[in-house]
Amino acid sequence: MYGLKWFRKQNTPVLVKDREKAWLLRSDAWLAGDIEKEILSNIIQKQFELKIDFSKKHVVFHRVPSWSSGVEYAVEIFGEAARLGLMYYSSLGEWRLVPSAALASILAELGAGVVEIKGDQRRRLKNKRIELGKETCVNDNYMLIGVGEYVGVAKIIDPGRCIVKVKDLAPRGFRLLNDPSPGDLIEINKQVVEEAANEAKEFIHTMYEKYVKPGKIYVSFSGGADSTAVLALAAEALGENRVIAVYSDTGLEYPDNKKYVEEIASKLGVELVVLKPEKSFINEIGKRGLMSVNNRWCTNLLKLEPLRKFYNSTNVKIYLDGARDFESSLRAKTPRLAENPALPGVLRALPIKKWPRILVQLYLYSRGLKLNPLYSKGLTRIGCIVCPAMHRYELELSYQMYSEIHEEIIKAAGINIKDYLSMKWSGRRSLKALGEGNAVQLP
Repeated sequence: MYGLKWFRKQNTPVLVKDREKAWLLRSDAWLAGDIEKEILSNIIQKQFELKIDFSKKHVVFHRVPSWSSGVEYAVEIFGEAARLGLMYYSSLGEWRLVPSAALASILAELGAGVVEIKGDQRRRLKNKRIELGKETCVNDNYMLIGVGEYVGVAKIIDPGRCIVKVKDLAPRGFRLLNDPSPGDLIEINKQVVEEAANEAKEFIHTMYEKYVKPGKIYVSFSGGADSTAVLALAAEALGENRVIAVYSDTGLEYPDNKKYVEEIASKLGVELVVLKPEKSFINEIGKRGLMSVNNRWCTNLLKLEPLRKFYNSTNVKIYLDGARDFESSLRAKTPRLAENPALPGVLRALPIKKWPRILVQLYLYSRGLKLNPLYSKGLTRIGCIVCPAMHRYELELSYQMYSEIHEEIIKAAGINIKDYLSMKWSGRRSLKALGEGNAVQLP
């Protein structure tokens, strides 16, 4: 398991295998994209009337489990050599921030309003409820409080009487660090990246020698960061002439993604095979309705069926895949080398199975390979344009970018736009509270 440290002088995150004095990455973690950083900046401005520009800074998001049916998606935030808090997207369609005391200290230094509490009560105040008096609270969310040499954050329990619960306190004086230099990120993380890359390439080479030689090895290539990394690793380990990228165009793919897939294959010099289903996704949605978590007919019909036919016709024994443990509990249980139940008779090998997403990003940056531009637009999944596994806010972003395609899907499915964008059709347990106005209980 990996940990995360921060070099203050360079204001740069450092991924480490030695987890002593590091933030432990228990779930997936990644370098936040442009839209994600903008969302963070906007939430801070909305809650504290002060804007921090994170566009030139490194911010790391660390996925955390949802603690309530009213929380669809949540991440822990690291930046400026500190834990900045927790950001979540509620089932009511709102972004919220649970700030840390470190962020409170930064905001106070930047001039944000702080309610001062007299006396040195720091030790007694934490996790306690106090009444600050009418008109002190200016919203129904969080506020900054000062206690002597400390500053912190308090959750507003009763806005009318301004009863708050003190969540955390930190010393005053935390400041924004200097903007990082672009090259530092790659240089500082070079050792951990090369160690992981060398191990993955050795694994790929072993698979090739045992199951493929003297032929060519196939890589399942979606255009996502994980499969792009595996494709690049395979080209490094075996040479581009021994690698074939297999892209399954379901008909639900983002137009931007198709272009990216072609560009990466060309840049790496590998052969690209594009598979397409025999049936139209629009027609199938009209017949079957929208897919769901428990009925992902789209995957089997539009993706796996063409793959099965292709692998059978070419007598493929093994292929490389970018699945990682951090993606889901199911993938964490998947062996590094095993037959894929969905593709009988074909072995699936997972070179980057233990990698967190930030390591994938760092590897791609170190090789001069740009990330799929869809990530910078706020998407975390860049496969199909609509999917029951995507987050609600991603569907909203996708709709904004490609409304015409979504309108076709909505018409074929025979539902209204409100129900479509709410993702009630997805069947995800975490979305039960949608539309019910349930209060979100914070940790």
